[in-house]
Amino acid sequence: MQSWFPWIFRAIKGALIGVGAILPGISGGVLCVILGIYRPMMEFLANPIKQLKKQFTFFLPVLIGFGIGVVGLSRVVDWLFRTSQAPAVWLFIGLISGTIPSLYREAGQQGRNKSAWVSFVAGFVFMLTILLILRFSGKSQVTPSLLWWIICGILWGIGLVVPGMSPSSLFIFLGLYQPMSAGIAALNMSIIIPMGIGLALTVATLAKGMQKLLTSSYAITMHAVLGITIASTLMIIPLDASYSLRDIITYAICFVLGLIIAVLMSNASEHIDEQKSE
Repeated sequence: MQSWFPWIFRAIKGALIGVGAILPGISGGVLCVILGIYRPMMEFLANPIKQLKKQFTFFLPVLIGFGIGVVGLSRVVDWLFRTSQAPAVWLFIGLISGTIPSLYREAGQQGRNKSAWVSFVAGFVFMLTILLILRFSGKSQVTPSLLWWIICGILWGIGLVVPGMSPSSLFIFLGLYQPMSAGIAALNMSIIIPMGIGLALTVATLAKGMQKLLTSSYAITMHAVLGITIASTLMIIPLDASYSLRDIITYAICFVLGLIIAVLMSNASEHIDEQKSE
């Protein structure tokens, strides 16, 4: 069983990344970073032919888990946000908040100079500005079509390759989130295939650029990701909602539950990494 645990754990990581990729306000790319998948993923995508044999056994359970997270849980996610949106939001605010310390440590692995902190502020202000514009502007609804599903796949790919970017916020803005999640849950190939094409093309195009940034300017890049993550987290807090005492208790429980899950996942990930290095 012990030999299977890392395989199962990577499948769980893939499922979390898949769920995070379709949840509003959550970035699949950030979860990749936090769960230790991002750097090997970028190495693989930058040189897929060279890395295929070396990384195949590592990524197979991640891909299986990702498929389960996206397809198998999309119906649950869609139902959860339609019936219990506020508790679900606070659960994932807790999850993200619990992972920020790990992301902070990851960003500082190669030091924190002035440029890194400038990058942090720039990432924070950039993402905060975009999300404020989306929040206070009128929603621009579009009619779902083949082209728009490809565009959704492109945005999804950006969210995986560029940590901190949450394309689901844009899906909601465009009025495409509900039909997208429902289509994935129903295995509607007219939605899944064009999204998959857009995602694959985007990842293949951007992967090498991100790999170069991580190699040449790791601290600057990761501090920008940290700023983007914190801004994204702040903007999904439902401040405009009305809160009764019962609501406050419920949301606090959801927040703490998310926090605990994040800490446990982080500790388990570090434990496995320590076992590998022994």
